[in-house]
Amino acid sequence: MSAPQEQTAAAPVWLAPALAGLAATLLGLGLARFAYTPLLPALVTEGWLSSSDATYLGAANLLGYLLGALIAAPLARRWPARDILRLAMMLTVISLAACAWNGGLPWLTFWRVLAGATGAVLIVLAGPTVLASVPKGLKPRAIGVVFSGIGIGVVLAGFGVPALVPAGLGTVWLALAALALGLTLLAWRHWPPVIARSERTEAAPTPKLAPLLLFTLAYAGDGIGYVPHTLFLSDYVARGLGLGVGIGGVIWAAFGIGAMLGALFGGWLAGRLGFGPAFALALGVKALAVALPLGLTAIPALALSAFLVGLLTPGSVTLASGVAASLAGPAGHMAAWGRMTAAFALTQVVGGYALSALFAAWGDHRPLFAIGAACLAAGALSALIANHLSRRPS
Repeated sequence: MSAPQEQTAAAPVWLAPALAGLAATLLGLGLARFAYTPLLPALVTEGWLSSSDATYLGAANLLGYLLGALIAAPLARRWPARDILRLAMMLTVISLAACAWNGGLPWLTFWRVLAGATGAVLIVLAGPTVLASVPKGLKPRAIGVVFSGIGIGVVLAGFGVPALVPAGLGTVWLALAALALGLTLLAWRHWPPVIARSERTEAAPTPKLAPLLLFTLAYAGDGIGYVPHTLFLSDYVARGLGLGVGIGGVIWAAFGIGAMLGALFGGWLAGRLGFGPAFALALGVKALAVALPLGLTAIPALALSAFLVGLLTPGSVTLASGVAASLAGPAGHMAAWGRMTAAFALTQVVGGYALSALFAAWGDHRPLFAIGAACLAAGALSALIANHLSRRPS
């Protein structure tokens, strides 16, 4: 059977699990995390939280994400991954519903930490669980579908949450929980069965530790590098450049459009270059995109910068997970990807706090973009070296 015929015949087999993975990433990051960004101003204006408490609550979710990234692979070594995925999705539904009651900062903090932890578990386990049942030639396409949920969630949250805020914050949280429940039920029966090692037809490569470490460092650089755009770009446009909140919203919409396309773009790029070279290229282009506002402040340039960073945020997730799969093999994918996600989560937390502190001290957005671009450039260099080492004989 030719390769195109094999892919066509296999499509019904891989598509349902890949869509289950899409539902998991849409829920785990798109709703459980990124829906908080447009909710934050309303939490303050409606009197649920003070400005500092609302910021703290966002950081609590990032802390939960780090914890979830650390425990995901160990959990999957003890119990079937699809059972853990189902449980994580249900717990995420409960956490969103629980936030509909304003029980104060401690109550909300507990549930936001839980949502962060379950979101990381979904991100770490969804890709390897789906890819373990997918033929090698279809892996880039399948992983692109899985992680496209992140960008779809960003767009849904960006447009849906502001539209629901006039109905009350409790209504917003319950609507998010209802959507999360629908995604959970849709994915429930479509996770692939556990594949025994003896049933796997693909030979597992011998893990190459040095390239894996360098790719992990590259992904850690991405954890800091994308923070300036996700935290500060809209504010830079609105207040730093004096263009107003409306233009800031347009720029964030460009980020969301890019994010919606990013994972599929990453899968497409990996299918043509390979996961490792595509990852290095993505980080290099992302570094240039983050640095773009340093030299160009016209609205089209800012929109292009936001679009590219949005495109290459879930795109980088897709490619990093694919790198872990290609270097560690099916048996080691989950553990390697869990370590990469934990490194990303750690630098994301540290970078978020550090860049916020620097902005408070300097009152200038531009050095933040320079730092982010430098971290991404260092990550691209690390990925290039990792690609060179991975091509050398063991």
